Amino acid sequence: MRRFATALVLLLAVTAATAKPRIAIIIDDLGYHRHHGQAIADLPAAVTCAVIPYSPHGRKLAERASLAGKEVLVHMPMDAGDHIRLDRGGLRLGLSEQELLDTVRQSLSQIPQARGLNNHMGSAFTEQPEPMGWLMAELKAHQLFFVDSRTSGRSVAQRIARQQGLANASRDIFLDNDRNLVKINDQFNKLIRLARERGQAIAIGHPYPETVHYLQQVLPLMDDAGIEVVPVSSLLETPTLDTATTGDGSHAGS
Repeated sequence: MRRFATALVLLLAVTAATAKPRIAIIIDDLGYHRHHGQAIADLPAAVTCAVIPYSPHGRKLAERASLAGKEVLVHMPMDAGDHIRLDRGGLRLGLSEQELLDTVRQSLSQIPQARGLNNHMGSAFTEQPEPMGWLMAELKAHQLFFVDSRTSGRSVAQRIARQQGLANASRDIFLDNDRNLVKINDQFNKLIRLARERGQAIAIGHPYPETVHYLQQVLPLMDDAGIEVVPVSSLLETPTLDTATTGDGSHAGS
């Protein structure tokens, strides 16, 4: 592990004399494994914790994360198509508007600490303008924001959010599609490069033991490296018009 941290420092040492690049790291899928979820809530930086409603440990982990000063999201299960099993309380294709609203409201009540919502899976659902419009309107009514996990390159989520003037963001990097530490390190360095180029970048990871261990090692290095780790709400776009289209990117499930 030490050599990964050393490699990271070498990369980050090239720091421009401008405002600190900012990164947000969302950890998805919290709620099914208590120990790993607690380790995420206790990380030494402002990671954002995305909790699956109705998961066995979701309520307790959301409370723990909030008490630790972490930002909390509802990690909302959404239909991925292809007969992939949907977690309890998920948004499936074919729901009526009222069914969707009832489902969303019940899920929000499960995680009252949440300041926003991002999609769990959803590669089919996020491609559908009408139900995504219903969702964005409901989030706006609750003064919440939406982060597109970008599990589909055809996602319309950000376009619909912009149309409705909803604060939103989207994932740039998946940290741990490959749980090998070398690969995680490569993805983290891509995140840093992107943040240096644009001023900010957003990553999504998962509470895998490898990811937890990696972040425990590297997050304490960020201040000295000139990188600011911020809650994802610090990197939101708050549009008034639909002036842009969504970017590309795909992943089978987050």
